[in-house]
Amino acid sequence: MTTIRIDFDTQALSRLDGRVRLLTDQNLRFVAARALTESAKAAQSGLKEAMPRFIDQPTRWTLGSTFVQYAKANNLETTIGIRSDKQGRGNAAGRYLRPIVEGTTPKIKGADLSATKIAGVASGAVLVPARNSPLRKTAAGNYTISAYAKVLGSARQGGGKYFIAPVKPGSPTQAVFARAGRGGNTTRRVFTIDPSPKTRRPVFPVQEILSKAFGQAWPVEVKRAFAAEVARKLGQR
Repeated sequence: MTTIRIDFDTQALSRLDGRVRLLTDQNLRFVAARALTESAKAAQSGLKEAMPRFIDQPTRWTLGSTFVQYAKANNLETTIGIRSDKQGRGNAAGRYLRPIVEGTTPKIKGADLSATKIAGVASGAVLVPARNSPLRKTAAGNYTISAYAKVLGSARQGGGKYFIAPVKPGSPTQAVFARAGRGGNTTRRVFTIDPSPKTRRPVFPVQEILSKAFGQAWPVEVKRAFAAEVARKLGQR
């Protein structure tokens, strides 16, 4: 979420157009509010356009999660961002995107605890999906709880499609593999049980995207809002 507050400079406006003398302080605040809001809308559009570059196949829900809080003459502040409050039955996009926006230390989930117990490794390890994991992802690019349960249940029982073994002979790091091919003669890694999970670095620069798009739109929108307010004022005379 990005909040932008402007202390509007009337002297700067006077350099734009000598007709600023037609406008009262209230008129200028309307100009500021309009320019802020329109610039924020442009920044919102820029954020939507950028999402596919940082999110693999973003869903309509994710793309529609951006918002703009309009500025007003009595409150020259606009907020642009991704909703983090729960909307209806869906999970707020701002919550599930937070790891790639802010970076985060992996949280230990129930599936991680189950995997460490089955593998006999120290707690604190987490499951990291393999790059070419055969498991199917949801539209949002995640694995379902039922997928984790199916894989770990099979690995716990032994002799099934999934099993746990070292990532390579002699390695202390364990992984979950799936048997594939005829007769299960080949294997594919599904998850690595990472014993030392690292903090995830942010990869979706929301603040940078919004600031850049807002900065590009702002000078244009100030002139446009100023001209519109002057025209409106002249029309009243």
